[in-house]
Amino acid sequence: MKKQRIGAAVLAGVMLLGLAGCGNKKVEAFKKYVTLGQYTGIEYTKTVEEVSDEDVQSRLDSFVQQHKEKEEVKDRAVEDGDIVNIDFVGTMNGEEFEGGTSQGYDLTIGSHSFIDGFEDGLIGHKIGEEVSLDLKFPDPYQNDPDKSGKDVNFKVTINTISVEKVPELTDELVKDNTDYKTVDEYRKSIRKEIQENNETTADQQAKSEVFNKVVENCKITGYDEEEAKKLIDDEFERFKQMADSYAAYGYSYEQVLSLNGYDSEDKLKEGIKEYIKNYLEQKMVLYCIADKEKIKVTDEEIEEKVKEYMEKNSIKDRAEVDEQLGEDYFETYLLSEKVIDFLMKNAVQVESTEETTEAETEADEAAEEKTEADQAAEEKTEADQAAEEKTEAEEADQAAEEKTEADQDTGKNESEDSDAETSDAEDAEDSEGEKAAE
Repeated sequence: MKKQRIGAAVLAGVMLLGLAGCGNKKVEAFKKYVTLGQYTGIEYTKTVEEVSDEDVQSRLDSFVQQHKEKEEVKDRAVEDGDIVNIDFVGTMNGEEFEGGTSQGYDLTIGSHSFIDGFEDGLIGHKIGEEVSLDLKFPDPYQNDPDKSGKDVNFKVTINTISVEKVPELTDELVKDNTDYKTVDEYRKSIRKEIQENNETTADQQAKSEVFNKVVENCKITGYDEEEAKKLIDDEFERFKQMADSYAAYGYSYEQVLSLNGYDSEDKLKEGIKEYIKNYLEQKMVLYCIADKEKIKVTDEEIEEKVKEYMEKNSIKDRAEVDEQLGEDYFETYLLSEKVIDFLMKNAVQVESTEETTEAETEADEAAEEKTEADQAAEEKTEADQAAEEKTEAEEADQAAEEKTEADQDTGKNESEDSDAETSDAEDAEDSEGEKAAE
């Protein structure tokens, strides 16, 4: 179920909801509640998101997934992720119950489509087997509160086992399923489409920003309480009808509330009341600006839009359109387009603060990185100088050491020469003594 949260209406996107409009005859009544503030020269920013390679690849991946095919497997048992075609019969206290029986049902194992234990209970079983599963309904069981926590048995017959084969992204696949002939052509078209969507989104956001500022600049003292009550009641009834339509898909009223962001009906009513208040304030401002600037919608323009709507939705009776959307819907729709166009032509686009901040941050980071690089270079230079000085000191120490060793060698030689001379003198004296004795 697609989430459909009720929130403030935004006229800036010219996407007015199907609430009853109000003709120009009520402009005077609106002026009683609205004092226009500044609505020209409004500053706004417009930032178009860049298209990333990841965005394009995600679209290509989705395209490939859309064309995956099932391939039957016959030589093994059921595994997680398989698609099994099954017949099953559910019983409670031996009795079959409504919604508990089906034939030829395709179930993806691991999808958690059934209550806990059902899918896991089929893993390991083969084609043709009948599997008996004794399980319990969850408590609470929102799909059927009466079954909450109760025992249930399912007898399941496995008819087939299949796996999904994802095709390779090729020129042939693209040619057979798109208006393009090659993967490269298709990739470029996707990038262009995303870019156009991003530009449209940026335009709508800019329009919304301008119109919201215009409304904020106005002094609004109230609105028609009787009209507001009718619109609130209509919107609440519309929500209940939507909830009833989803009941056929197994969604409870509480689930529909939750999916729309509300934990109770009281919170829903508060949300609708705020929604209608914003809608009426925006609508009154819209008509007051149109009146002041003489902006009008012709009957021909309205009829052309009505005709387009009827053809698109295969409606033949104009009264059916008025019943669905309200008599003045297209007047309000077309008027909003013209007023918003007027406001945007008289608005001023300014540079995004976020973009400026990011640019400044990048510049600061670049400067910081440069400073760190310069500091590292300086430290490297100092380290080189220190290393050079250390080398010179080591060389000086080595030279001194070599000198010391040389001095020591010189002293040793001199000592040896002195000893030799002393020995020679002593030998000479002994020889003369020996001669005297003789």
